[in-house]
Amino acid sequence: MNFQKVSLINQAQGQPGSLAERLRFDVEQTLKGTYADESLVERLDDLYLPFARWVEDRLQSKQGPLVIGLGGPQGCGKTTFSSVVSHVLCKGFDRNAVVVSLDDLYLTRSDRLSYAHQVHPLFATRGVPGTHDIPLALNIFERMKQLKSGEVMYVPMFDKSLDDRKPVHRWQEVAGPVDVIFFEGWCVGASPMSEESLLTPINRLEEDKDAEAIWRKAVNEHLATDYKSLFELIDVQMWMQPPGFEVVYDWRNKQERVLEEHLHDIHGGILDTLDIKVMSPEMLKGFMQYYERITRHMICSMIQRADIQFMLNGDQGVESVKLPETH
Repeated sequence: MNFQKVSLINQAQGQPGSLAERLRFDVEQTLKGTYADESLVERLDDLYLPFARWVEDRLQSKQGPLVIGLGGPQGCGKTTFSSVVSHVLCKGFDRNAVVVSLDDLYLTRSDRLSYAHQVHPLFATRGVPGTHDIPLALNIFERMKQLKSGEVMYVPMFDKSLDDRKPVHRWQEVAGPVDVIFFEGWCVGASPMSEESLLTPINRLEEDKDAEAIWRKAVNEHLATDYKSLFELIDVQMWMQPPGFEVVYDWRNKQERVLEEHLHDIHGGILDTLDIKVMSPEMLKGFMQYYERITRHMICSMIQRADIQFMLNGDQGVESVKLPETH
């Protein structure tokens, strides 16, 4: 059954009007906290709240945390959506919903440089499979699933402006037990590609710096092995589908400019002492080439593979949602 936007509105009709009203202020604060467009609070009634109800319905028959994987191109709104829905589940349904970002599971900068020295220099740049700490990620999910009432654990956080993991005292605190884990990231749920498809470069980065396809074959091998093990932990796979790859640069550039604008909010008085790495639009164009192959692959493949599909317009707005068939 294909649930379009109107179907989500229908699901919301059973919700008391006061619930949306009570949640509105909290959602506004969540949007502010993620530096997102505050007008998105207007989607509370027809998107966030109905989706939270759908998740709540799934929890009725689920033992242990429900792991929801959310993939989508850079800058498409994954973090905002996950943050808002997890907050709605907590405040509106008394569920302990946690957001874990693949971006927070990068290897430390020193470990990436070491791996790049061993395998291929392109692995020094964060982003692709092979630059995340998968053993740590698997340990985090296992620990989170077992977390009991009164127990607390800490999940790593990564600072993109420093290109390194934050110190432990700034990690995310998670209290047990956990009901829902939103696992979001640009390549969450990605599948490996055929080796033949890797042989021809698709951009200047691959042509100039990976002429023998050593890097992209290694990336693909990670997708087929350790990342496959990580993604197999996902119970429900979601995907945010852009209208085309051409919009992804604009979305990611917008994200980088927001980061640049709020550096002082993020780092405070120590900003002048830090080696900040905010990319210029030109630098970003080169950076995006690291992501291009897998992103294009996912745009073509995830629309068939994902359990839940969000169709986005060029302004990152959710035009329609397809949910799994119910029996």
